[in-house]
Amino acid sequence: MVRILSLMLTFVLLGPVIASADDAASADDEQIESAKSAGPLSISHRATIKDWNMKVLRKGTNVWTCMPDNPNTPGKDPWCVNKPWLNFLDALRNKNKPTYTEVGIAFMMQGNRCVSNADPYATNPKPGDDWVEGLGPHTMMLLPDRKALKDMPTNSKSGGSWVMWPDTPYAHLMSPIGPYPPK
Repeated sequence: MVRILSLMLTFVLLGPVIASADDAASADDEQIESAKSAGPLSISHRATIKDWNMKVLRKGTNVWTCMPDNPNTPGKDPWCVNKPWLNFLDALRNKNKPTYTEVGIAFMMQGNRCVSNADPYATNPKPGDDWVEGLGPHTMMLLPDRKALKDMPTNSKSGGSWVMWPDTPYAHLMSPIGPYPPK
């Protein structure tokens, strides 16, 4: 009888711990699936998956890192990036100048949230601002020599690729995969 009571007490005490571990694993699985949706399967299937605090959720076997939809932003915006983009995102988050020295490639196959094309820290449109809205799947490119972007359009509505945040240290090339702007 003591043995049965001891087993029952163990299940009662460990049940919430096991359930909590299952909930955490489920949340991680959801973030992993979200992150994998950011890039082509040939990349995301073997990429390292990190959350937006840069905690590794899954170790990858290629040079790519994918991050799930950011819970702090509206809409879907998971990313798959190479190393220069990790440098870029860290600099952007900390309001520092990026220091990458190689070409950066990023995929956002789920599209992007509404964002200013001129100011990386803007949260609301002002009259006359160029805001990127309704952008579907696209790629982004970082060039170590930002002067190479000087002849590219900076208006997001001009059709084709354009430079986002052109007058900042965060200038990069945006390339929609489908039609943009939406009609």
